[in-house]
Amino acid sequence: MSLYLDAGTTSLALEQALESLDDLLIVSNDLMVINYLIEHSECKLYHTGGLVLRENRSCVGDSSTHFLRNLNVDISFISSSSWNARWISTPTEAKVAIKKAAVAAANKRILICDSSKYGKVGTFNAVSLEEMDIVITDSNLPESAKSALLQTGVHLVVAE
Repeated sequence: MSLYLDAGTTSLALEQALESLDDLLIVSNDLMVINYLIEHSECKLYHTGGLVLRENRSCVGDSSTHFLRNLNVDISFISSSSWNARWISTPTEAKVAIKKAAVAAANKRILICDSSKYGKVGTFNAVSLEEMDIVITDSNLPESAKSALLQTGVHLVVAE
């Protein structure tokens, strides 16, 4: 099985659950994710390369996007600092293309975002929520948000 793990703190939490699954192929643009898995797994690892964003230790740009456009992955786990029932958005224009490429490369697309980021809006819309298959968030998501998400047709999973 092949997975893409987007840059972000939620992906860092997910990687800990994956470390015992040594038969995975994992692709990420996040240097911290790759560094952790180098030390804690036997998974086959690919990093997208590209322009390094020091503030979150991830890579973006044409090189990263081109790498992802040449891949097929089973599941892309996308994270974001802002999302709502319509869009996954980002404050950084450079992150848009890599999120789009990661979504396009996947057979299944999963948004992993905590509820504190719901309702926040970044300057740039990256991916329509309708392009996602599943949204995984925490139990603090308000009921009004749950209702809005269910109307999009995306499968909502609330983690305890």
